[in-house]
Amino acid sequence: MALPALALGWLLVASAPAVKYKASARIEAVTRSKLLTEEVFPKTTRVLNDIILAPRLESTLYTNLLEVKFVYESQLLLRQVTKENRALEAQQSVYARTDYKIRRDLTLLAVHTTTFGKFPFETYGGAAEVGLPVNQPTTNANAFSSGSAYIYTETAAGFLTSLGIKRLTLVGTLGWIVNGLLDPPVRPLPRGSAAYPQQRYPELRFQTIYGATRRDYLSLSVYGKDVSFSTGNRDAYLQLAPGLQHQFSPLVDLTVESGIALGRVYPRRPDELPEDRVMPTLETTLNTPVPIGHHWPVKAKVRARYLPYMDPLSTQLIPRADVGLELEWKGRREAKILGKLRYAHPLTSGLHRDDAETKMEVEALYPLPLSRYLFVQGKGTYTWLNHAVVGTEPVVQWYTSVGLVVRYDRGRL
Repeated sequence: MALPALALGWLLVASAPAVKYKASARIEAVTRSKLLTEEVFPKTTRVLNDIILAPRLESTLYTNLLEVKFVYESQLLLRQVTKENRALEAQQSVYARTDYKIRRDLTLLAVHTTTFGKFPFETYGGAAEVGLPVNQPTTNANAFSSGSAYIYTETAAGFLTSLGIKRLTLVGTLGWIVNGLLDPPVRPLPRGSAAYPQQRYPELRFQTIYGATRRDYLSLSVYGKDVSFSTGNRDAYLQLAPGLQHQFSPLVDLTVESGIALGRVYPRRPDELPEDRVMPTLETTLNTPVPIGHHWPVKAKVRARYLPYMDPLSTQLIPRADVGLELEWKGRREAKILGKLRYAHPLTSGLHRDDAETKMEVEALYPLPLSRYLFVQGKGTYTWLNHAVVGTEPVVQWYTSVGLVVRYDRGRL
């Protein structure tokens, strides 16, 4: 009797789908500039420092035809105002993706992600409080309780196929996105009292890539969305961009995409007519290693773009150019150093003609020598922002953090 039961148990275990999972936890001590602090009601004393505890669980279930990925992360922010006064805030993130292979050349995709909580390092204001920059204390308890609480949720479905054609790939998704404050402004605010309105919109993404030769790839990208803001504004545009990618070597490639964007701006007043916009688009990306000594361990990514941009504060649809540089070094045991630099400037004669933004990010992860599960992590972010809606003076914001990361990775269960 024991032998048949053992055989049945072995059969059930062997036929069960494989599962991979990763568990990690991160604790960080944060130092930040005054503009990145919030007033803690009812006192007007600013936050002194933050301690972040972020447990994370990632699992993947997979079979020959199905793959399901699930990620959950919770961030607990302990904010210390004084030695006696502390505040605890929480931020939750969930990500789920399902890939189902109907046949050899057709896969269906479904994705959902939700992030809910408070911006820990962004001064997003609510409808009744000051946003960027923080220059007035909050006096309304209800406004503060939901002033910086936000939500980002996206649900999308799509496909991945080759249509049975060699060296051809087609990917398309259609999704619904809600992004913004839970207590959003319902009308435009005056300058100096900026607050990000909530956005709700469908989003279309489609891309096809065809390998013309072993080193040349032809592509066509289609991107569109129709955004409705909580302030009553509405913007929509559709972008089409054919492109070409050439691989000079396995480590060096250049991508150029040029196209056109058709946009429409709907006014708040019903007696005014919508305004149509036609904008050319251009995006170039170069991936190349950077020689250091006798090795090539550093990867560089240089990007220059000229694309339509929906300003989240004024809700205007304007052309904007930005250039960026990314450097990444990877060593043994997942050690890495990542640096990013980006500069953006609108190319318009309107309200945003003098706007500019510079952002720098640095992140380092290094494994401790005495354990395979412990890592030391450091982060730094610096932002210089000149925005017409925020005010006449540029806003400078920064924060740095040093933390400890614990990771545990297991294979099939």
